[in-house]
Amino acid sequence: METNIIERNLRQFHGTEEYHKHLFPGKSPLLLTDGCMYIRDDLKAYWLFDSILTYQNHKSLRDVNFQIWELKQLKKDFTWLLTCREDTGKRPLISQSIEFSDFPVGYIRIWVIDKIALLPSEY
Repeated sequence: METNIIERNLRQFHGTEEYHKHLFPGKSPLLLTDGCMYIRDDLKAYWLFDSILTYQNHKSLRDVNFQIWELKQLKKDFTWLLTCREDTGKRPLISQSIEFSDFPVGYIRIWVIDKIALLPSEY
């Protein structure tokens, strides 16, 4: 799927019709909105939500009810960086380098609010 089509599809999500469970063995589920389900299922990014879910019990995120997750491809070597911040402009609480990904867009932002993953446009 072409990047411009994906970006247009992502812009269509406002609110959600239902919440969907994303499960990982031994972890409490993360609930996904329709927009995050599109990313997970249509863009084949199960691994992204697995990563977000596994970090939820990390000591630096235990009391953080609002999280800003960003995945971006770095221009210098085409690796990827997954970060989590408590708020815009704050230093990352979580930072993970990803050597390879076939994620089809160079940048995505996902909010996690009280164990619900959503796109900013769905808030």
